[in-house]
Amino acid sequence: MPAPSRLLLVVAHGGTGGMQVQVGLLAQGLAAAGCDVVVASGPGDIDAGDVELRRLPPLRGRTAAAFAGALRGIVGELGPDVVHAHGLRLAPFVSLGMRHRSLVTCHGVDPSRAPRTAWMVRATRVAVASCGEGPRRLLLAHGVHSRVLNNAVPAMPAPIDRDVLAGRFGLDPSTLVCVSPARLTDQKDPVTLVRALGLAPRTSGVLIGGGPLAGAVRAEVERLGIQSRVVVHEWLDDARALLGGADVLALASVWEGQPTVVLEAMAAGVAVVATACPGTSDTVVDQVSGLLAIPGDPASLARALERACDKSLRARLVAAGHAQAADHRLDVVVGEHLAAYRRLLAGSWP
Repeated sequence: MPAPSRLLLVVAHGGTGGMQVQVGLLAQGLAAAGCDVVVASGPGDIDAGDVELRRLPPLRGRTAAAFAGALRGIVGELGPDVVHAHGLRLAPFVSLGMRHRSLVTCHGVDPSRAPRTAWMVRATRVAVASCGEGPRRLLLAHGVHSRVLNNAVPAMPAPIDRDVLAGRFGLDPSTLVCVSPARLTDQKDPVTLVRALGLAPRTSGVLIGGGPLAGAVRAEVERLGIQSRVVVHEWLDDARALLGGADVLALASVWEGQPTVVLEAMAAGVAVVATACPGTSDTVVDQVSGLLAIPGDPASLARALERACDKSLRARLVAAGHAQAADHRLDVVVGEHLAAYRRLLAGSWP
């Protein structure tokens, strides 16, 4: 079966999160491969390059009907071969009159909500993909079969010089400089990260992202008296360049999908120190392409950070991570998606 040529990618909202980054990357990669691609998104920025962007209403309880109507209108106008939604919450919307040509990718699911989410997805009978082995196994445990479609690693900007990075945030350049570009939410567990940095005196860190826990995180930094070593900042447009200048990417997540920021760090030659949560533990090979700690355990994460002070160890982790990131090149991921679309239309999913 020939590859589909008209593709509609759908996401509930824009933003700087990993899912939104992946939608923009995939759109650009598919367009470069010769496909006619349109992105339909709710409010918020999507960096899809020159790909056409259609706007959808916000997706909230009271606006769900308007969202569904707008999406049906776009599908009716464009007549895409495949409708590829991102985020399981969209499964009911792409099941309405377009199920046999629709696919929804899981970019991670809160394990505590997995049973309810899986029930909803099963009811729609929409084809499901997972962005990594972690989400695939979690969904399968709740009766949802899916196929892994890996995330792509974006091209990284030139890194900011390490000493410039340290000076910009008032950090001691003799310490292990850690950067954590992630929203301050329960999923990312930034309080555990701050406590780990507090227990690792040879480290310093910048948490970039803002979010609902920003006040609590700043309060914890002050309570621990580590304001000279740990900075909490709102999202910065050059966050990825700052990551490239760091010694370590530090993450304390309690669950992930296939974290884009981990792939970015690997591609940029930055060592990864993170928690062994679902999603991350399927992306990082402990002791090989990164160091993993127990989720929710500041002491465990602090020990991993202290280990990362060893430059020779970091160099080995960086080399392995860089090789691993090559498997996530955009052209490779686009090829995997086109093969998946053919499989979907042939009726042989997953």
